[in-house]
Amino acid sequence: MLTFFKKIKRDLKTKKKIKESLYFLLFFLISFSLIYLLLSKTLIYNFINYFYGSLSSTLLNIFYNIPSTFYYDFIEQVTFLIIPSIEYPVAIIFLCTGILEFSLIISAIVSTIGFSLRKKIKWVLFSSFLVIIFNLLRITFTIFIIDYFNLEIANFFHGFLFRLFLVFIVIGTYYFFLKS
Repeated sequence: MLTFFKKIKRDLKTKKKIKESLYFLLFFLISFSLIYLLLSKTLIYNFINYFYGSLSSTLLNIFYNIPSTFYYDFIEQVTFLIIPSIEYPVAIIFLCTGILEFSLIISAIVSTIGFSLRKKIKWVLFSSFLVIIFNLLRITFTIFIIDYFNLEIANFFHGFLFRLFLVFIVIGTYYFFLKS
């Protein structure tokens, strides 16, 4: 742990590096707040949740051969997937939408100093595509596990996949962005 702090101290030796780090932190906090609020507190959230419900239902029918229909509740802002073999409807709630992941990765990319606007736009689009694809896989795979096994096993995989998704997609994509 001590070597970690020595490395940070070595990396931040110049005033320019400290200034860049503070700018990154400031831009990250501002952009994260704005993106998160825009995606979660406006009508865009309804579209995102509806999108995941609709597409998840379709993917379940096509790839997993699990008949499902979806219903979006505009009052509760939740999508319900009705699957005949599962006793209760499956709810796609806020955490299932990937808004947190979108906000983190986009804010990190936009706030990074030393990259061209063109490169940032390219990586924002690429990372957004990755978040959408992996989020759909996470939702449909979790529902498949509920249907095929049981809720207890699915609950474990749901939590595991959420953490895995957050680490690999957000941190991994940002790592490759920095290395590009």
